[in-house]
Amino acid sequence: MAVKIKVQRNKIIVGAALAVAAAALVGMGLWFMRADLHKVWNKVTGTPQPPMDMAVPRSRFPVKGIDVSHHNGDIDFRAVAADSVEFVLIKATEGIDHIDSCMVRNYDRAVEAGLKVGFYHFFRFDRGGVRQGRHFLSAVSGRPVDLPLVIDVETANNPKTDYYRVVGRLRDMIGFLRRKGLRVMIYCNGKTYDTYIRGNFDDAELWLASESVPGAKGDRRELWQHSHAGRVRGIPTPVDVNTFNGSREEFRKWLESIPVQKPVRRRRAVADTAAVSAPADSLRALPPQGAPADSAAQQPATPAAPAPAPPAAPENHPEKAANTQ
Repeated sequence: MAVKIKVQRNKIIVGAALAVAAAALVGMGLWFMRADLHKVWNKVTGTPQPPMDMAVPRSRFPVKGIDVSHHNGDIDFRAVAADSVEFVLIKATEGIDHIDSCMVRNYDRAVEAGLKVGFYHFFRFDRGGVRQGRHFLSAVSGRPVDLPLVIDVETANNPKTDYYRVVGRLRDMIGFLRRKGLRVMIYCNGKTYDTYIRGNFDDAELWLASESVPGAKGDRRELWQHSHAGRVRGIPTPVDVNTFNGSREEFRKWLESIPVQKPVRRRRAVADTAAVSAPADSLRALPPQGAPADSAAQQPATPAAPAPAPPAAPENHPEKAANTQ
């Protein structure tokens, strides 16, 4: 009898120890997963997600930048530059007909303040890639930049579209810009990268919005967007804050790898001459990589018709609608 009691007691002790160990493991797992669980709970309950806002060790990532659009209001770029900001990416266009209403003003002021400047285009899943490329290039021509031209690829504020159409249209737009000798960078978050970019556009430079700090094996991002709620002097609203993934010396060498090019686009009469029809001039870009020139630009001139044709009416540019950054 005593032996049986002893065996049962040992079983109880072992079971209790195993239960405590299992509870400890579950507790540790929940602790490490608390951020993800919080996001799931917020999604289930409909609680708004707080904007991404990570602190960055400036000793490791010394080069700070921002990206802006008309959503950020009237910006004092001299104050921005005085707040340790070194580069800015400015929204230029969206889809095939929209130009950001503050593009020209933001560009002129940023250049005057001595910032390194670039442009980005919000990519529409439901519009042709070549048409988007033409629109983007038309808007930024004549405005030299220091950074690659950026294509902003986001699922938010885009219609649900067949995967192969999205990839195909994005490939068409990148190809169009590269045939002009321009250097192209893709902006996206981690989920969009895994869905559309990884394995399809591994040769494109990358600007990644992420809560993970660069440094993991295989991390190839050049720019890292780490906050959607930054505060910078001279900007009246919260602003996206970015950093270059490297030292200041590496940033300098990266900029030097983007030599000046002078892409020539065909002149067209348009209504918005201030925002669209700036004369063709230099953009900083990669040298042409042996890609053929735009076929339309190679066509021989059509002989004049026997009778003079009436002058063509100027192209109408659609009214600029509100956009989403």
